[in-house]
Amino acid sequence: MRKQTFFLLSLGFLSFTSCIQEEAPNAECDIVTCRVINLENYSIFYSRHDAVKEVASTDSVVTFPVRNGADVSAIALELDITPGATVTPASGSVQDFSQDGVLYKVVSEDRHWSRTYRVRFVPMMVLPTEYKFEYYELDPNSQKYYNWYGMNEEETRIDFWATGNSGFRLSRSSALPDEYPTVPVEDGVSGSAVKLETRSTGAFGNMVNMRIAAGNLFIGTFDTQNALKDAMKATCFGLPFSQKPLRFSGDYKFVPGKDFQDRSGTVISGRVDQPDLYAVFYRNTDDEGNDVMLHGDDVLTNPNIVALARLESPLTTTEWQHFDIEFDYRGTVDAGRLRNFGYNLAVVFTSSIEGASFCGAVGSTLWVDEVKVTCE
Repeated sequence: MRKQTFFLLSLGFLSFTSCIQEEAPNAECDIVTCRVINLENYSIFYSRHDAVKEVASTDSVVTFPVRNGADVSAIALELDITPGATVTPASGSVQDFSQDGVLYKVVSEDRHWSRTYRVRFVPMMVLPTEYKFEYYELDPNSQKYYNWYGMNEEETRIDFWATGNSGFRLSRSSALPDEYPTVPVEDGVSGSAVKLETRSTGAFGNMVNMRIAAGNLFIGTFDTQNALKDAMKATCFGLPFSQKPLRFSGDYKFVPGKDFQDRSGTVISGRVDQPDLYAVFYRNTDDEGNDVMLHGDDVLTNPNIVALARLESPLTTTEWQHFDIEFDYRGTVDAGRLRNFGYNLAVVFTSSIEGASFCGAVGSTLWVDEVKVTCE
């Protein structure tokens, strides 16, 4: 009996040891977080919170916004990387970022994989206030859907538009670029315009109870990795802005789809879909100095909102209609905070007003062009 017990214990120990030996080294090689650690350099930022950057797994360029004229020739970064990986230059080492940034190479624990990141410190992007939708391209990585961008006065590209197109790709990977919810068209008021159409997400969308994807375009960012887990949080509305907005104007057309459906796919008899067009101006930190970002669940209700301009009762029309709306202020604007980019501006368009909740009519189509935010 004792011999049998010893044999079984020995076998169990060998199995346990084998499991330990067979555990493969980590193959991941990602930067998770970058943070500035030499405190004297915090003065280069408008906000101390700008000194920390969470890095998405899809990012290869990490950009820190700094004040104009900031000295970035001796910056030390602390890098959080995936377990077991190594990074060169070393985390904590002082680097000169004045020549278009520094390249960091992360090598996985198993030494078979690596990724290179460019980390840059650039002057805070100044958002334009006129949007003509002339600048767009197929996504450089997938070549499947369109992205939009702008140009500043120096004819330098600035990226501030986001869409949910990358999320739609998760459900309809076989779709052609012009079959995505947000696409360019050439027959705008003047030159190109943007077309937003509510699309079916097909069998996969039905399976995860996300049956439609409304066309959308907004100032901000879209977190593709979070799109299925928490769709509301995937949309991050707004970017830093240093002017006081007064009016929101532009041109649009809208045709609703045939059958309005709720999230379960049930058609709501008599319900006609509507688009949504609005601009939101809000404080980007709370009273404790924590960062504030608006998402799909609070973009119109967050207490940090200072002013809102929203098109009420949009028309159904195949002809271009002009709108011009005054911002409705709910609070005062602090001049010092404004100078230091302490507010965010979000401009938002969607083809289905309840699209964020996956309710709407397939085929609802909104066209937008010649948009402007007039400031004080």
